[in-house]
Amino acid sequence: MQEDLVLKMASFGFTVNQAKVYLSIVQSGKTRVGRISKGIQLHRHDIYKLLPKLEKMGLITNTIDRPFMVEAIPIENALETLILKERQRANQKISHMENNLKEIVNAIQLQPETKEEARFTLYTSDEAIKSRGHLLIKKTKREFKIIISMEHITEPLLHDFRNFLQMIAEKDAKIKLIIVSTNDEEEIRQIVENIAPNKGQFRAKLIYKSICKDYQVVNNKEVWIETQQKTETGRPCLFWTNDLNIVNVYVDNFKRTWAHLKTSLVSQNYITPSSLSQK
Repeated sequence: MQEDLVLKMASFGFTVNQAKVYLSIVQSGKTRVGRISKGIQLHRHDIYKLLPKLEKMGLITNTIDRPFMVEAIPIENALETLILKERQRANQKISHMENNLKEIVNAIQLQPETKEEARFTLYTSDEAIKSRGHLLIKKTKREFKIIISMEHITEPLLHDFRNFLQMIAEKDAKIKLIIVSTNDEEEIRQIVENIAPNKGQFRAKLIYKSICKDYQVVNNKEVWIETQQKTETGRPCLFWTNDLNIVNVYVDNFKRTWAHLKTSLVSQNYITPSSLSQK
């Protein structure tokens, strides 16, 4: 039991001997160094060396009279004080890190832009797709062009897609959405009402067939393309690239498709889903 307490005291920053001495004082009440020495089998000289540290930590008090006596501050009060000090140190460290982060980001943003090399990445896990998506949304401030099949915006994926659109809208990005489906138009319209973000510029149209896989173009600078490969949960893996030759193909494809579609599901500028109307 005593060994377990000593180990737990280590989480408060105690050394083994500091913990043994302090626990002995706590359990004995006002006591002498000699009694502590006998109880924990530690030389008196070593105990005298440890007492100033415990006193500085606000854990014990001692008398200047003879015989020399030591007494513990109630353990709950003493350890709560240590926790408070640790929390204050942690908050100061976090604040310092946050300030450094801002300065680093500002310094990097002030550097002259360089032409980014074309890159290609295949995301094959749900976690990788989610992490990359959060980073993308954090930076996005302009426009999303999305073609998506109906099967990817029904349960259980509907909730995730709704949140995805809402997070984009929170960044003031324009959203153009083309839904590929053979379902009844009124059914599709109701689904759009459920997924439409409650702010921002959002437009949606319906197409009954598509000659390509689902994809999304971001700021006309990068494209995400669905593949036949599946993640561990059965969702499509995504191919990402910022190669402008490929990106421009998908930008042109989207523009042509959008221009020829007559069925407009919604066109809104900062409206609520309940006020959706057909053009």
